[in-house]
Amino acid sequence: MRIGRRCLTMNSTFTDAVGLSPVLIALRTCFIAIIALLIISGNILSIAVTRRVTNLADSTKVLMTSLAVYDLLVGFLTLLSLISSALNKWPFGDLGCELCMSYIYITLSMSVSCLLFLNIERFLAVTRPYKFPVWCSKRRVVTIVTLQSVLVLLSAVLMKTVFHLDVKFFSEQQLCFYENTSAVYDFGVLVVAFIIPLSVMATIYYHLIKISRQHEQRLNQNGNNEANNNHGNRAIKTFLAVTLTFSGCYAPFLILRAVESTLGVSSPRWLIFLTTWLSISNSMFNVIIYCLFNTNFRQTAKKIILEKFPCLFRSIEPMNIAV
Repeated sequence: MRIGRRCLTMNSTFTDAVGLSPVLIALRTCFIAIIALLIISGNILSIAVTRRVTNLADSTKVLMTSLAVYDLLVGFLTLLSLISSALNKWPFGDLGCELCMSYIYITLSMSVSCLLFLNIERFLAVTRPYKFPVWCSKRRVVTIVTLQSVLVLLSAVLMKTVFHLDVKFFSEQQLCFYENTSAVYDFGVLVVAFIIPLSVMATIYYHLIKISRQHEQRLNQNGNNEANNNHGNRAIKTFLAVTLTFSGCYAPFLILRAVESTLGVSSPRWLIFLTTWLSISNSMFNVIIYCLFNTNFRQTAKKIILEKFPCLFRSIEPMNIAV
C-alpha cells in the first residue's frame, strides 16, 4: 500500500484517524514550532546580514538574498503545519491544501534554482574573472531570478492541469502533497529536482577545486595574492557546504517517495515524518553555514543581534549585600 492510499479525507473538522496520544501530539507540535522559529529568524538575519556585508559581489548578494527569501517562505509554510499539528486536524479546507502544495512546489523549485545559480556564478567568477562583472551584473542576475520565478509559477499551474493530480493532507507529514502519484512522476521529480542539478553542481565543484589547487601551486611558487586566493577558497567551501547540506536534507525524502511508488509499499509513519521535516529543515542551515565559513558574515550577524537585542550581551555586576 502506497503513501497516497493512507491519505486523510479533506474537510475542516477532520482529526487524525490514527489517534495519536496527546503527549505525541504535543511533542510533534513543539518540534515543528522549533523548526519554524529557526527558519524564520535565521533567514531574516541572513537577509539583513547579506545587505550589510561588503566582501560579496552584488550578484552573490542578490542570489543569497533570493535563496534566503524562499527559505523564509518555507518558514511561513511551517506555521500552517504548526496550527494543524496543534489542532490535530487540517483546518484550512481543500483550497488551502491546493495552495499549500503549490507553495511547496514553488519554494522547492526556486531553492534549487537559486542554489544552482549561485554555483554557476561562483564558477564564472573563478574561470572568467575579467568578464564576470559584465556577465553577472546585479541587474542581469535580478532579471534572471525574476524570470525563473515567473516560469516556476507558471509550471506550478501546468502541473495541476497536465498531470491531473489530486492534493490531500497527510497526517504523517502534517502537510499537503499530491496523492497517488505514479513511479514515473516520482522518479521524474527525483531526476529533475535533485539528480540533474546535483550533477551540474558536482561538475562545477570538480572544476573549481581543480582550478583552486592550480592557483595554490602558482601562489606557492610566486608568493603573491595569498589573501585573494584564501578568500576565493572560503567562498568555494561555503557554497560547497550549502550544496552538500541541501543534498543531505532532500535526498532521503525524494528517494523514499520514489522507492515507495516503485515497490508499492509504505514506510513507517515516523520515517515519513522525519524525512519530510529533514528536507524542510534545510531552510534553517544556510545562515549557520555562512557564519561558520565567513568571518565577515559572522561578525556582521553578531553586530546586528547586538543592536536588536543588547540585553543578550549585557553583563550584570554582582550585588554586594552587606551582612
